[in-house]
Amino acid sequence: MSASPPTRSWRWFASLIRPWYGRLSVAAVSLCASSGLNLLIPYLGGRSIDAAFVEKSLGGLNRLAFICVGVFAAIAALNFLESWLLQSASARMLRDLRGRLHSHLLTLTPAFYDSRRTGELLSRLNTDVALLSLVLTRDLVNGLQRTLTLVGALAILLSVHLRLTGVMLATVPPIIAAAVLFARRIEKITEKQQDLLAESLVAAEESLSGIRTVQAFGREPEERARYGDRLRMLLGIEMKDAVAWGLFHSVVLFLSGCAIGVVLWYGLVLAAQGRLTPTSVGSLTSLYGRLAAAGGATRRLREILDTPPVVADAPGAKPLARPAGQVRFDNVRFQYPSTDRPALDGVSLAVASGEMLALVGPSGAGKTTIASLLLRFHDPLSGAVTLDGQDIREVRMADLRAAIGFVPQDVFLFGGTVAENIRYGRPGATDAEVKAAAEAAHAAEFVGKLPKTWETVVGERGVRLSAGERQRIAIARVFLKDPAIVVLDEATSALDAESESLVQKAFERLFQGRTTIVIAHRLATVRRATSVAVLDGGKVAEQGKHEVLLANGGLYRRLCELQMLA
Repeated sequence: MSASPPTRSWRWFASLIRPWYGRLSVAAVSLCASSGLNLLIPYLGGRSIDAAFVEKSLGGLNRLAFICVGVFAAIAALNFLESWLLQSASARMLRDLRGRLHSHLLTLTPAFYDSRRTGELLSRLNTDVALLSLVLTRDLVNGLQRTLTLVGALAILLSVHLRLTGVMLATVPPIIAAAVLFARRIEKITEKQQDLLAESLVAAEESLSGIRTVQAFGREPEERARYGDRLRMLLGIEMKDAVAWGLFHSVVLFLSGCAIGVVLWYGLVLAAQGRLTPTSVGSLTSLYGRLAAAGGATRRLREILDTPPVVADAPGAKPLARPAGQVRFDNVRFQYPSTDRPALDGVSLAVASGEMLALVGPSGAGKTTIASLLLRFHDPLSGAVTLDGQDIREVRMADLRAAIGFVPQDVFLFGGTVAENIRYGRPGATDAEVKAAAEAAHAAEFVGKLPKTWETVVGERGVRLSAGERQRIAIARVFLKDPAIVVLDEATSALDAESESLVQKAFERLFQGRTTIVIAHRLATVRRATSVAVLDGGKVAEQGKHEVLLANGGLYRRLCELQMLA
């Protein structure tokens, strides 16, 4: 039989709270003391009644009043200490778990993100982590308090009547059995609830990040309907959750009431001044339900945290100094997991240090895959990619990527300032170095005309800049990085004549003295290349200089004619 939901997750829970054992232990000690003092209250109440009505001692009553005030003050102080320790531990745990999850996400290759949506991952990073943190701090320690109260009260009852204690304990198993049954249902509902919440976040994120497309096509009603559908589905599962929790509490309350009736029927009404009833067990079963709910969030988080990076440093990976830049692909074969044919099939290419290789070919020919393999976004299934004669799988990935400057087709800018986006190429660069990189990329002039020049916020994905300006910021970023190798996935979108001229001038300066691999779409770029490789169906169909390939009348010439390059 498989373990119950909270049991399956317990070891993982324990690993999460281990760094905070100190704080949680002090909170637990505070709860122990508070629980012990709470058990004194019925006794003090009884003694006060005796002093007032039996002994008729005003002095004794006054002493007991002062003791009661002291006990309540101590309980209040201990509750404050416990609350502060729990809140601080919860906040730190939330920070650490989110940091751990985000750090792990950064190790996963682009292929992982190709099959997942940003809104879904953000949901796990925020709502799932928050739910788990709350259960691991507040609910667990509250459960400890109830356990201590129950144990202490049982000890008192044992001292009063052994047989009655046995009768009371006999009423506990049905309550626990009900909790286990409902907890399994609650766990499944919670997991589905978190999935639907993630889907609603995805729908909202896509409609807002693509607001220009939405409005340009007049699709606001459809987006409202799409988001509304997700909310209706979420509401439906939340109603199921409400019913499950309502039944859970009602059944536990009913069973607890029946148990109380059994105990009262047996004849003990005033034992422990009414502090001991099976409702203490009912409170603990609520904790079990919340642990089950956390189990659903746990599986969603562990699904990510247990996903190993497909590409990682090999054991004993060697450091890589600045390379000369000689790149070779030797009989490389690669296939994406989601496809049934290879993206590259026996590809062999070579680029000498300081030279430029242009990759051309129809869509899906394998051009972008070559760039991805060089950057180790993926590893080849067979064959090898070497840098200065060394297999890139044998060197440290951080050093490899430090040696390569990448300019993607769809330039990504962060939502910060112009200076921050350029400095992303080398975070420790001075303002003067940032400006020099912008000058080299022909970006300094337009930056100087922006409202706050270098401190102008570019907006999400650089929305406040034109396509040509975004490209020049990306080029400046690579200039600042100063890599030995440049990989450029040339944009297919046309720029105005002035922007095109400035971008091409920036590329000319960037390519000087560097090994360059370009996924080319423009005649100016192809003519500049030392060699052109024509890919088709994952194979190298032709290779040579632009003029020679054009004269051969093969696939390259047909591509040129289609794009009016010839």
